[in-house]
Amino acid sequence: MKDLSLKQWVSVVVLVSAVMLGTGMIMGKNLAETKVVPSEQVVIEDSGEPIYITSYVVGAVSKPDVYELPINSIVKDAIEKAGGPTEDADLVAINLARKVQDGEEIIVPAKQVFLSDSNDPGNSVSTASANSSGKININTASAKELEALPGIGEVKSNAIVQYRKDYGLFRDIRDIINVSGIGEKTFENIKDLIVIP
Repeated sequence: MKDLSLKQWVSVVVLVSAVMLGTGMIMGKNLAETKVVPSEQVVIEDSGEPIYITSYVVGAVSKPDVYELPINSIVKDAIEKAGGPTEDADLVAINLARKVQDGEEIIVPAKQVFLSDSNDPGNSVSTASANSSGKININTASAKELEALPGIGEVKSNAIVQYRKDYGLFRDIRDIINVSGIGEKTFENIKDLIVIP
């Protein structure tokens, strides 16, 4: 190596520098083009088409039916899709801002209207829990109102109210058998006294 002239040393340094510079540029370009995607992250390509969910909207709405809604729709959107609420809809009783799940049934309740006989202030009837035939609406009656049914005491009436909170409204009067403590015998005693909307 000592035998190299100054001109040769300069040539070697320039050549090594050029190789290093070229390698660095190629490596840098490859690094710039490389995208790192964490393994937990899912990349979804937008196909341009909106994704839809379906929901069954019933109760106090103008056009109860099954509707297709854009994903991330809220209960308010579903009610509007069903023609909007009826005049007796109790929108305060439901969360209008809650996101709708695919396949969900949305039941818009009606307002409870209390009628009272002006001659007897203690004689008030809730139109939401008792209809004109005197039957008790098991979807809207209070625990106290349910106690008027034969074989339904405080424990069973509270179980009915809790069942509605946990599982939603009854779809058929026979569904009351699903409530803990209510069997076929109790159902037979009350079936002609209860109703659902």
